[in-house]
Amino acid sequence: MNLQAILGSLTEGVLVGDREGKIVLANGQFLRMFDLEDLPSGRTVMEATRLVEVDRAVEEINEAGGVRGLEVQVPGNESRQAQTFAVNMAAIVEGDQERSGVVVVFHDLSKLRRLEVVRQEFVTNLSHELRTPLSILAGYLETLEDPSQLKGSEGKKIWAVLQRNCERLTLLVGDLLELSKMDSGQLELRKMARPPMEILQEVQEDWRRAFASKKVKLELECPEKLPAVQVDSLRMGQIFSNLMENALRFAPEGSVVKLTGKLGEAGREIEFTVEDEGEGIPEDKVDRVFERFFRVDGGRVREKGGTGLGLSIVKHLVQLHEGRVWAKSRAGEGTQIILTLPCSKS
Repeated sequence: MNLQAILGSLTEGVLVGDREGKIVLANGQFLRMFDLEDLPSGRTVMEATRLVEVDRAVEEINEAGGVRGLEVQVPGNESRQAQTFAVNMAAIVEGDQERSGVVVVFHDLSKLRRLEVVRQEFVTNLSHELRTPLSILAGYLETLEDPSQLKGSEGKKIWAVLQRNCERLTLLVGDLLELSKMDSGQLELRKMARPPMEILQEVQEDWRRAFASKKVKLELECPEKLPAVQVDSLRMGQIFSNLMENALRFAPEGSVVKLTGKLGEAGREIEFTVEDEGEGIPEDKVDRVFERFFRVDGGRVREKGGTGLGLSIVKHLVQLHEGRVWAKSRAGEGTQIILTLPCSKS
């Protein structure tokens, strides 16, 4: 059995160095981890990895033997993200107990560390989202100790604030439960073939009055004879409800929100678009709008309502329908949310 073939099948990067710290063997995964084109035979560990900590540990093992373990960071560049490696090293001991070199194994922890960062951000954001309405509720509940505060117009205002923030908490918990179902794979879709025009007409009818009350024109543009799409009608309603709520929230009075449907470029999918004429999103933040709790302008957006989870729910539901979703926007030029769904095969 070929040693190089065995090393080549590993997902870990492996290198073997001699007593002088020069590389005598390395597998393909190690080359990919450090963007090396050729086997770095004869080069030092420092020359191949540019990692001072690893080079120093290799020297220590060559001098004293034993094993070492450490975690190192590799800075990112234009072609790749920053990487995190768990590095395990051990002296190579021959039959006569003489040390002949060192073996170094690199295990990529980058995805795990990025997930940890996302989890920490999620917990921080969730804590903030819960703290705000709870603080408001706590403050107003103190007024209940004085019954006179609940009389007349002032009392109505207090009850309105209490009700509004209770509803906000209810929506937040509901959205979190929805995302939890999606993440755990517990959400089942009941699909049926539906014409795109029919879907969009329902959306237009559901939201016509809400847009009219804000003096925002709601336009629909979709050919009638488009191929059907396989969708769960309830979940499609949820997708468009989140998109339309966002459009209504940010569309200025007197503007137009467009609902469009058309055949995709490849002819195998239907492309739906919700386009508003609102304030838009800076280009450097467009790709982040589907992240949980991400807000372009936290304070201002929170004032307009919403949980910060709507677009994340949209993304998950579209992906469950085997589709794609993305945003196009520039600051001051409005926003387009585009989603595609595969055409029905039947």
